[in-house]
Amino acid sequence: MLPAPRFCRAQPTAGTLKFEVASIRRNRDAVQGSIVRTPEGLTAHGAEFNRLVEMAFQTRLTDLSRIPASLRSERFDIVAKAAGRIRGNQYWEMLQRLLEDRFVLQYHRKTKDAQLYGLVLAKRGTVPGPKIIRSADADCPVDPRGGNFCGVRARPGLMIGRRVPMTRIAQELSPFAGRPVQDQTGLSGSFDFELKWTPDEYISSDGQPKMLNGIPLDTSAPSLFAAIQEQLGLRLESKRGQIEILVIDHAENPSEN
Repeated sequence: MLPAPRFCRAQPTAGTLKFEVASIRRNRDAVQGSIVRTPEGLTAHGAEFNRLVEMAFQTRLTDLSRIPASLRSERFDIVAKAAGRIRGNQYWEMLQRLLEDRFVLQYHRKTKDAQLYGLVLAKRGTVPGPKIIRSADADCPVDPRGGNFCGVRARPGLMIGRRVPMTRIAQELSPFAGRPVQDQTGLSGSFDFELKWTPDEYISSDGQPKMLNGIPLDTSAPSLFAAIQEQLGLRLESKRGQIEILVIDHAENPSEN
């Protein structure tokens, strides 16, 4: 007989990073969620539980099938403050601890072979394209407003990033590319970028723009694959490889405070 599966939960260590204080409340506004970082902490408004998991572990390859649908789609407002200045991956490590402590999150990881895209330089040894630059300041701004923020904002046809590594860019491209995207550029550091493309769903089977309220959709931008190469100086290379999936074994609704 096979042994019963065990829930896996990260064990805290002496150097574990945690938010000093955190308030969590259910959100009833039904507005588009957001997660904003500042040097002192993290604020989420209307963020779905599944999105919190994706951000905490910096992956879109998640399996939440063991979690009730009501919790997966539940939205939360979170205000979390650190004892001192934080930066980079420290935000995500702290968010992981918050989910483990307050949502009783338990998980494990598994790997499998799959079709994926490798995000690579379009031309070996070249610098990225005209719509991407290295961030002048990699730290999140104290007052994130307008175009001065930390992270990625994306919708079909447009993606804007500020102060993000190539791994994050690859992660955000995955749902639009239709399969997992892995960073294989070899580029380190943080980047600011803007990517514009015409989603495939904007074009009908006869090659003409679809109509919205009697007006043809704008299809002047290139396809996603062409835009990545022309604007970012990168390309998506189809291949098979190993992908890691984060499996959520258990989670509970947190008590509000």
